[in-house]
Amino acid sequence: MRTVKGLGSIESISEVLDCLKLKKILIVSGKNSFKNSGAEKALKRLLVKFELHYFNDFTSNPKLSDALKGVDVAEKFGLEAIIAIGGGSVIDMSKLIKGFLYNSSEALNMMKGKAIIKNSKIPLIAIPTTAGTGSEETHFAVVYDDDKKYSLAAKFLRPNYVILDGNLALSKNKYQKACNVLDSISQSIESTWSINSTKQSRKISLKALKKSMEHYFDFVNKNKNYEEISQNMLEAANLSGKSIDLTKTTAAHAWSYGFTSQLNLPHGHAVWMTLPKIFVIHSNNGNILNDDRGENFVSQTMQELQKVLEISDKDSIEKTFLDLLSSISVNIDFDKFDKLTNDKRIELSK
Repeated sequence: MRTVKGLGSIESISEVLDCLKLKKILIVSGKNSFKNSGAEKALKRLLVKFELHYFNDFTSNPKLSDALKGVDVAEKFGLEAIIAIGGGSVIDMSKLIKGFLYNSSEALNMMKGKAIIKNSKIPLIAIPTTAGTGSEETHFAVVYDDDKKYSLAAKFLRPNYVILDGNLALSKNKYQKACNVLDSISQSIESTWSINSTKQSRKISLKALKKSMEHYFDFVNKNKNYEEISQNMLEAANLSGKSIDLTKTTAAHAWSYGFTSQLNLPHGHAVWMTLPKIFVIHSNNGNILNDDRGENFVSQTMQELQKVLEISDKDSIEKTFLDLLSSISVNIDFDKFDKLTNDKRIELSK
């Protein structure tokens, strides 16, 4: 993988394609973000000598049916490379198209782990326009079928080239940016305490968390030096993606998909419906957790997280998180959601 980062780094895209010696490019993008981020204008100028085809006919949480539409478009176009430019759902959709290409009849079986995902060997270039998911660094993609969440995973699904240009993440509204940074922070936390964590992954996840905590407030609330803050937040999210690529996520993310599908909550917000409570459980009940490295290791891990998050003691965990959420205008009070009946809570837990 080759990564280019910095304000204005989208200018390198034509150089990347020239090196690949490819002409027919499928651009997978969001419906509105592509224009609003400035990416559409930039690519039209930078890619005049390439043959471009566009695909944006999918929802924000990729469905199997949408991915198969994308495969059909790609095969008819005869693509030679994919440029994914957008948020996590856009990048995931691009991975799904690459994974299902030329073998779409087996797509459902691939999702369920009953068929091998074949490498179509189509280069994938990822250009995130949100500072949250870090999907450009992972080898898996989320896909829904009948409201059930699946994960397609293969090493070759990780993008071949990544461009991190903070200018492209400036156009989101406050709530969108809040959901993005919450995803980055949660991924960093969950990767750190994951039973799959290693010394290497924890070094990355804690670095991602520190960088996210340093910049999330100013990024969401649009303070001075905004372009530099946006670049830093984008790079923090990228690090969080690197960390979960090594460890995967944990309970808060597992629960979040139900909140997203049932309550229509954006992913970052959905994760935080349970993350603060889970953090309390992990901090207070190390002796019942399932990490083979033992209670002392778990306790030390939670202390490291509390230090980075500036949590003074166990009793102030929830208040610290609620203050963080309040500072970016996000509410996680279950009682504020009319659809979240007691029966629905039981269903989501199951």
